[in-house]
Amino acid sequence: MLLRTAVLLCLPLFAAPCLAQTSQQSPAKPPTTALKLFRDPGLNMTFAYPAEFTPVMTGAAKAQASDKGPAAPQCVRSILSAGSESKLGSSAFVISAIDGTCPGALKQAEQQGWFTKEQILRQLKRYGTASLLQEPFHYTIDGRPAAITLGSARQDDTAVIGVPVVTTYAAKACFRSIVPDKQKAGAKAQADEVICLDFTTQHRDLLTGILEFSVQFDDGMPHPIVTGNALH
Repeated sequence: MLLRTAVLLCLPLFAAPCLAQTSQQSPAKPPTTALKLFRDPGLNMTFAYPAEFTPVMTGAAKAQASDKGPAAPQCVRSILSAGSESKLGSSAFVISAIDGTCPGALKQAEQQGWFTKEQILRQLKRYGTASLLQEPFHYTIDGRPAAITLGSARQDDTAVIGVPVVTTYAAKACFRSIVPDKQKAGAKAQADEVICLDFTTQHRDLLTGILEFSVQFDDGMPHPIVTGNALH
């Protein structure tokens, strides 16, 4: 039950502006933990994530496996969900894509700093009083604009004496699927999408686990989804 609850913490929502820093990003360093790989043929991307996470079948995958056929088009497509348990608590992540199915939603998501800040606060409000741990931080992933925001939510004052108040910690990182204004000559134009990684945990120290996630575009080198200096 904890695993299912943790995964639900990460489901992306929507929505607005913010200034931040800028940095470049280099190819991923050798991972410090064992990794699992997941490839999305539609995006032509391969994602790597810590091996202790157990994948959970997404709603779209369940629909395709049933007799009801694929689910109706949605503004946000869940690519991969997974959760883990440790002595510090449970953690979960969701990787999702926002495409042109809902042009307004895609336009908002393309403003990564604005989008990650408003979304993480909206997401966390369901768990208590939400606040930012870190303002949006802007960087690039192999030339693609990206941003990450950190937040937390402290359970409202309904705790029982002797029972610790629960705090939920979260990170949301989003990046463009293509390098803006850089299409290969003669190549078929790629549809631009925004890919988001939502990471949620019950212990602040576990937020650094987001640094272990990487993405490989086409057959290129893997790149960390979150640059090492993004958490400060």
